[in-house]
Amino acid sequence: MPYSMNSEFVEHIEHPESRYLQETQQRAYDRVRDRLNDHHMTDVPEQVLEKLTYAYYHDWEQNNPSYVFLLADPGVPGEHVVFEANAYADLDTDNYRKKVHVDQRFGARWLAKKRYTDFTSEFIQQCQEHGLINVDEPWWQYLLSGSFFDDFYMTDVVKYRENSPSKAALDASVRLCLIRELEYVNPDLIFTFGSRAWDAVQTHLQAEPVGNLNDPSSITEVHGTLHRATREHDVPILPCGHMSPQFRGAQITHEEYMDRIAAGLETSAAGQ
Repeated sequence: MPYSMNSEFVEHIEHPESRYLQETQQRAYDRVRDRLNDHHMTDVPEQVLEKLTYAYYHDWEQNNPSYVFLLADPGVPGEHVVFEANAYADLDTDNYRKKVHVDQRFGARWLAKKRYTDFTSEFIQQCQEHGLINVDEPWWQYLLSGSFFDDFYMTDVVKYRENSPSKAALDASVRLCLIRELEYVNPDLIFTFGSRAWDAVQTHLQAEPVGNLNDPSSITEVHGTLHRATREHDVPILPCGHMSPQFRGAQITHEEYMDRIAAGLETSAAGQ
């Protein structure tokens, strides 16, 4: 029987059983507290501090996504946690869906940052041109209105705000969370972004390229090359380099970055 994503799953994130995830969550907690202290916010309620340690973007009652948009982690706490702290403070601690809506706003605004807008707008355009999604509004409205989450199950391998989580934490997150999420979504296509997200998926799903690769261990080489999982799930996977300027524009040009994603989508469509 397929898994369900619901408040019980979010509780599972809030109170992880794995020692590696507990340690990762504690480091995220310390980073969040330090960031808030930098802003002289020393009286933030404990439940708000705990919520700020992780991100989860799926509303199980409203969203019915067909694709997975996977990153390694939500990143270290930035200035945004200052504003999110107030949003969470006004919520009932047991109202998990409203917490999800705050996280969705964070995820959408993150993708709408100036450093990412050319990626986000072009990615949405390519997905529309290749028949994955139907967008009748400007890309930014599609994103910021929340419609993006109706099509894409945005998630992180490790849910906690920890930069470069350990391999043990990544492995535990795949086993205890991501495999369950993939079973639930049953996606038509998985997009991975960044080498760590790709490594986790490649290892645990034994992803094999559809075609030949010179160096399958290099994210620069595999970027935009369609793969297919051979264990756990029979699903196409499109590994992509991270959308940050450290990869897109630095290791490959902006044009090549998106052209190779388009080529991967064409290969996927041809194999349907």
